[in-house]
Amino acid sequence: MDSKKFAVDDWIQRLALSLGKLAEAQEPYLKKYYKQHPRVHVLSEDGSIEPPAVALDDLRDLYGMACHSHVLGDWRYFAPLGAVLDPARNILRSHPTLAGVMNLIVRQDEFWMEILNNGHSTSSGDLVAGLMVRAAELTDDRFRTAAAELNQLLDSAIEKRMEGSAPGGLGVGYDLVLFYGLTLKERIDIADGMAMVPFDQVRAFVDKRIVEDLAPWRSAFDEWRSVGAVVRPFSWRPVFSRPGYLRDRYPTRPHGFFREAQVFLELLAVAHAAPVLSIVTLGECIDRSAGRLLGLEDYSGNEYGRRSAERFDSFEECPGLSLKALDQAKAAFQDRREERYAQVAPIVSRLSQALSRGEGFADEMRIVDVAISLESMYDLPQRDISPTLRKRASRYLGTDAASRERIKETVRRFYNARSNIVHRGRGNASPLETHRWFASGFDIARRTLFKMLHEGLPNSWDRL
Repeated sequence: MDSKKFAVDDWIQRLALSLGKLAEAQEPYLKKYYKQHPRVHVLSEDGSIEPPAVALDDLRDLYGMACHSHVLGDWRYFAPLGAVLDPARNILRSHPTLAGVMNLIVRQDEFWMEILNNGHSTSSGDLVAGLMVRAAELTDDRFRTAAAELNQLLDSAIEKRMEGSAPGGLGVGYDLVLFYGLTLKERIDIADGMAMVPFDQVRAFVDKRIVEDLAPWRSAFDEWRSVGAVVRPFSWRPVFSRPGYLRDRYPTRPHGFFREAQVFLELLAVAHAAPVLSIVTLGECIDRSAGRLLGLEDYSGNEYGRRSAERFDSFEECPGLSLKALDQAKAAFQDRREERYAQVAPIVSRLSQALSRGEGFADEMRIVDVAISLESMYDLPQRDISPTLRKRASRYLGTDAASRERIKETVRRFYNARSNIVHRGRGNASPLETHRWFASGFDIARRTLFKMLHEGLPNSWDRL
């Protein structure tokens, strides 16, 4: 942007002063508006009743009535508000990005705005409302800060920067997969720009109602620490044009990230021997404050799938992140394009699925899942399955005679449990015994899986 033609600091300062005057002038109008349109009050954490903050849609409605008061027949009433609203709209119009898309008539200045190929009809009044609501979220020098943030987004738009080079701050968005089941305390980098973060670090990008609907209700008591996200950042910028103007659209960004995030979560679950459930997949998420700044009350990204974790509700703490398990999952994920990963990829999914079963007879079905996984990994014959599995698993995982004998006995007990379930149904085992058999068999399968991912499958089990 050419500073000789457009003085950015002066524009920000003039807009901030204008917004301050508007905030004072609109108070009596808002009071009357809310008498006519009562709002729902909320119960705060300390038990007191708090009125909700001014909603962006309410301001858009109020400003719309002021702008069209000459048509509605109450222009005398709205004249004082229009006297401070119109200067703010005119200052917005003077920004080079908006000057070319707005109508010259201040009260007929609708234009088209697109965010990540999602288009919306908007106006300078909508942007003023967004500025006011964004300023209400801030603490220091509120109006100037909001004006500066809007300029940053407008600046990136006028310079026609390609996606990926827009400024930071509100110009950063995320594709993300929210998951439940592990307690994260900090950001963990994974690979290829992907990271795993606590929910608190993406709270600004996600409607909390989604988490309230899908995560177990107990999670709210620990401030959603058992909810995390696998994320990949991207840069974005709004695009403005005149109404009806056709322009070349940006190609949709590839979403292979979502499958890769699921692969990582499956590996993470198996490595921890604990359910790690992806509860919602969201793309094109921008900071919700950026949406409000651009005049959109509740801009959200695109949802591609959801899954409830309610059946895992309990008062037990979700396990913390194990660094050893994390290293195992990351190492396997970085090798996900190797042939050895392709050979066992279905096993990863099945073992992860076994952990996430929550229906009736869950442990019995989990035992069957683990048995199928072991039979596949150890390439068992149709006959003498149990003794062959004992021999191969003990030789593959054992480090000495004692450890090999322990593995043989564990496999024997596990496979007896599997046979009782397959051939006799649930059998006489208690739920505690059934869960213990599942855990012991899963441990054998997990150790086998990660050794194969690290070393590759043996060339011949008979020569092991």
